[in-house]
Amino acid sequence: MKKNIILSIFLFAVIIILAFLINWGERGRKRDFYSSKKYQSKQLVKKNNFQDKTRPHRFGNKNRDRQLKSRYETVGRSKSTAPIKRGERINRSSGSFIGYFLYAVWLSLILVFILSRKKIKRFRLPLLFLAVLLFGILLRANPSPMQSVVKLFKMFNGMERDIIIIIISFIFFSLFSVLGSKLVCGWACPLGALQELIFSIPVDKKKFGYKPPFALSLFIRIVLFVLFFILLFGIGLGISNYVLFHDVNYFNIFDFKRLTLFGILTLPIFLVSSLYIFRPFCQFICPYGLYSWVLENFAVYKIVIIEDKCTKCQQCVQSCPTEAMKAIYEKKRKYFLPDCWTCGECIEACPTKAVKYENVKKFTLHNS
Repeated sequence: MKKNIILSIFLFAVIIILAFLINWGERGRKRDFYSSKKYQSKQLVKKNNFQDKTRPHRFGNKNRDRQLKSRYETVGRSKSTAPIKRGERINRSSGSFIGYFLYAVWLSLILVFILSRKKIKRFRLPLLFLAVLLFGILLRANPSPMQSVVKLFKMFNGMERDIIIIIISFIFFSLFSVLGSKLVCGWACPLGALQELIFSIPVDKKKFGYKPPFALSLFIRIVLFVLFFILLFGIGLGISNYVLFHDVNYFNIFDFKRLTLFGILTLPIFLVSSLYIFRPFCQFICPYGLYSWVLENFAVYKIVIIEDKCTKCQQCVQSCPTEAMKAIYEKKRKYFLPDCWTCGECIEACPTKAVKYENVKKFTLHNS
């Protein structure tokens, strides 16, 4: 109980500090710009002295052209060419502030909840449903963990101007991923939660026994990220400023009009694969999933096995929807294990309560 109170106080202090920084950063980004319905996107870019790299990617995509144009227009699509305050156009400042604040509160409560209960499986699906409702439907996946990585690289390429917010966003999600292994991905990400809810539908019981090889999913994720990097910075292929993850950004399900043509055409594949594969987007595509997999090695809280209580029944390994628990159980290596989404399946499957979500450092010292 004392441990949870101390943790709650610490997290509350972090929330207050982050809230101040994000609000300060949002205020710093406001400036005047011209907006007019009669201007095309390229004219708006020139009129407002934006960098050339903020123009649509060089593929003649009309959808991106419309998105760019709408970025600099008022909600009412004013025909005036008078300068309009960004804050008057759309209240993105308060929207982003509320989003980060809710993420911080939610993740803090989830961590305290996981540490204070031995059984979390029975509450997981309702909590995932609330995450979809809150961070997906209500906030329209803004902010999203994936965009915190994508926008960081776009910023380095000169395609994003809100430097303070982008850096704070990246640090924000990183801190919570270090605090708890896959805490953001496993409990707050609306797209990940949606995939897991779809996967939980018992259309075929045999599907729960299929686990994609981690080596394969990791390889595909790395290849896609390298391709994203090459196409973004124009290395070798003669193509630059193309953001690969815009076309496969299924977070836009929560703001459907932002889905690209490729996203719409491949959406059925995404939904069907979610029925039979545990979080396919997270395992095979998401750049933040790849980044948080690296952060798992430094996470404070992880799934651990108490050797004195373990009877080697391997029920935890069988219940795990991925190869994560198998790697933890076999202990062939200490770092860079398969992704663990702290779903709680292994904790409830263990008959001797040998599996816990625990402070790794404290656990190591206790067993040494």
